[in-house]
Amino acid sequence: MNVLSKFSLIIILIFISDFSLANRVVGYYPSWVSSQMTASSINYEVVTHVNHAFAWPDESGNILSYNNMLSLDFCQTIQSNGAKVLLSLGGWGNDVGFRTVSASPELRELFIDNLLNIVDTYGYNGVDLDWEHPTSNTDRQNLNFLVSEMDSIFNNHNPDLLITMAVPISNWSGQWYDFSFLRFYIDFFNAMTYDIHGGWSSHAGHNSPLFLSPAGDPDGSCKTGIDYLVYSRGIPSGQINLGLPFWGKKYNATNINMPFTGEVVDKLYSEIPSLINNGWSYEWDSLAYSPYLRKDDGTKIMTFDNEESIKYKCDFANTRSLGGVMIWALSYDLVQGEQRLIQSIKENYLSLESNPGNLLPSNFSMKSYPNPFNSNNTIELDLKSDQNISISLISINGSFIGELLNQNISKGKFYLKWDMKDFSSKVGSGVFFIKASSNNNQIVKKIIYLK
Repeated sequence: MNVLSKFSLIIILIFISDFSLANRVVGYYPSWVSSQMTASSINYEVVTHVNHAFAWPDESGNILSYNNMLSLDFCQTIQSNGAKVLLSLGGWGNDVGFRTVSASPELRELFIDNLLNIVDTYGYNGVDLDWEHPTSNTDRQNLNFLVSEMDSIFNNHNPDLLITMAVPISNWSGQWYDFSFLRFYIDFFNAMTYDIHGGWSSHAGHNSPLFLSPAGDPDGSCKTGIDYLVYSRGIPSGQINLGLPFWGKKYNATNINMPFTGEVVDKLYSEIPSLINNGWSYEWDSLAYSPYLRKDDGTKIMTFDNEESIKYKCDFANTRSLGGVMIWALSYDLVQGEQRLIQSIKENYLSLESNPGNLLPSNFSMKSYPNPFNSNNTIELDLKSDQNISISLISINGSFIGELLNQNISKGKFYLKWDMKDFSSKVGSGVFFIKASSNNNQIVKKIIYLK
């Protein structure tokens, strides 16, 4: 095999690895929610990965955790329900140990050894790094050392162990992460697409607006955050999970995007629905695709996510071919025994390839073969009724490349044989997506093209 062929194979394998865990639903489980939600009561029809939060390193390389947090039974319960469980390290305020440990080869080795001991003792499937945040070029380089050494030691010990990372969505903190390096060692990134506005902002903005509101808002949105990670920092879409906050923010303000006074208070979703029609009025921001409440006396607003905004975010995650979604935090949406936001994820996050029994459209199915291909590809449709079908070619970043088909098709089997000739000036070898749509249903398939 020549050098070029070897390089091509490596790139293909990287792409496959990036997308092998597509349609994840990662739920953070902070130790302090155990009285509201046990491991056995997590909705495993939705959640694929549970991040057990938090442990953290001290400045000597030891690993500390919240009281009585670590439990073999906890991990076994999650795994017996078909999900993976990772130990989440860090969290807000637990950054000092990371900075000290990552700066020393000896402390890095001790920390990783201690971490592996915990992973083996309790049966974790891997670790999630939540260092909030590196703050210098030195931290940036030391984080690279820590992650690459952790990956090497983990692979020698157990190649199935995962390493994931919670990451910011703007250059304010993101500049201190070397994503071009980290993406080869991190299995997936949990994008913290929340806390976009808060006490530091000039106005009372949404906690997690899907789109900019007001237009041009410098604080950003979920979309600008994902654009930053994909287009500015080069992380493949399939390695990113979109953060979904199960909590909101209360401001002393007359309306959304107006000035505020005093403290901004975080509120769990479970505390919010009861306020509607009980001194608070429900509003919808059509720019942000986000709800909010206004206190009837005009003194306060409450920003939050509900079933509707979660739906739009799930649609966005699908459209942009993200690898998954991430929840902070499990149990925060419990209202009288119901999990409304979890249910919205279940109903709206189309996990076609990982869970076809529940989520494939009932009126048609699609196959694409061979895959990978280097000349022709055949798309096979099985339609349960006559309907109009459009088929599009989508880039790895979620951009529209071209339309392969748009016509009425009779029920039964339909075959479309096509090649890349019409798009040869636009694309090279790599991973693409074929999206077939009919009315409100769609199927998305990954394909690998070898030029």
